[in-house]
Amino acid sequence: MSVFIYYIFNGVKRLFLVQSLKWCNSYDSIVTTMWIWFLLCFYAIFLIMLKLFAKLYLNTRIVDELCKCIEEGDTVRCVKLLDEYDPNYINVYNRNGYTPFLVACANGQTQIIKLMLKKGANVKLKSKQFESAFYLTTFYYIKNPHIKNATCIRELYYAGANIDEPNAKGLTPLQMAAMFGHTPLVRWLLLKNASAVTAPDPYMLAISQGHQETAKIIHAHTHGLAIEFKIK
Repeated sequence: MSVFIYYIFNGVKRLFLVQSLKWCNSYDSIVTTMWIWFLLCFYAIFLIMLKLFAKLYLNTRIVDELCKCIEEGDTVRCVKLLDEYDPNYINVYNRNGYTPFLVACANGQTQIIKLMLKKGANVKLKSKQFESAFYLTTFYYIKNPHIKNATCIRELYYAGANIDEPNAKGLTPLQMAAMFGHTPLVRWLLLKNASAVTAPDPYMLAISQGHQETAKIIHAHTHGLAIEFKIK
């Protein structure tokens, strides 16, 4: 009887050891498989992140190069970049909150503006300082009153830009032109139906800064009088 019990005990013990070894081997396999999957997932995520960072770096580099060419007036280089890369870069913001198109508008680059409009430049986009393309262009001419050719303003107007879009301080292009006494620009804006019924009143802005001629133009418009207009 004791022999029988001995064999039974040994049999159970061996069975337990065998099952334990199988369980351990199975557990090790599971752990190994989990580690392999973890490493594969980590590698896949790493590759995706690397690709995203590389794309972000490329986007930043191209946008910065475009903006630099525009600011330096290097039209040939700018045209080459626009032909070489995706035209969507025209509407991508740089680190200063401006797209290449907005930079072109802020620098009065008529030829580049025309080309960018053909390639899909968005005239509705604003800078991070809430300046529209049209506002930036008009302000360029306000700062440079000696420049008589305002072709890029017309390009933006006929491309559907809102000529009454205010800046972050709530001032429209007409109000700014009146404040700085840019009479030809005021004439042009009024003839294109820019709103003169705004606060502060463009007429009062011109008067307060001593721009009598500009004030007369605005007064004539608001009272339904004909405005003499010449543009080059």
